[in-house]
Amino acid sequence: MNESGNSIEGVIFDLDGTLADTKLDFAAMCEQLQVPASTPLLEHIEGLTDRRQSEIARDLLEQHEMSGAACAEWMPGAQQMLERLHAANMPMGIVTRNMRAAAMLTIERLGIPIDVVITREDCQPKPHPEGLLKISSHWSIAAENIAYVGDYKFDLLAANSANMLACLIANGRNAKFAALADWVITDFCEFTERVLARESI
Repeated sequence: MNESGNSIEGVIFDLDGTLADTKLDFAAMCEQLQVPASTPLLEHIEGLTDRRQSEIARDLLEQHEMSGAACAEWMPGAQQMLERLHAANMPMGIVTRNMRAAAMLTIERLGIPIDVVITREDCQPKPHPEGLLKISSHWSIAAENIAYVGDYKFDLLAANSANMLACLIANGRNAKFAALADWVITDFCEFTERVLARESI
């Protein structure tokens, strides 16, 4: 948990389920890969020792990601939030477990005004904090002055490990992760007001 008492000087976002709704059906993907529904797929694929199985699983995941990106829609309130933060010159970045091709397709489709993007090709995937810390270093902003916003436990664990403000965007299915968050966000408008007010964190 972040207890710096400092103000927010930059915001990093997860992509799927936070800024964009790509309607990825992880349960269906797990079923196709014949693994339990809660299985972290990147870690599962990484652990496969059979090369052919690994290739099939990776291809399946990438197909789903690209299909989702091709029909991505804004999450409620996300577009307006980014427009306001962008207008206020707030540094913004994205750290996602998605592959770069899918992430960039989503960003281009929606016109997301963020050009600092870290994908799984660029670092160890969340919950490892490497991607978040890369952006902190790139901006020359201390990690404790950065908020990371996501919808899943891996987002919050990464933020906590990086000593960033861990923000959970509540969606009715992730309340069980609230204990890992510094802020639980139910409204992007309220979040924007708190960030722009340079509220202490």
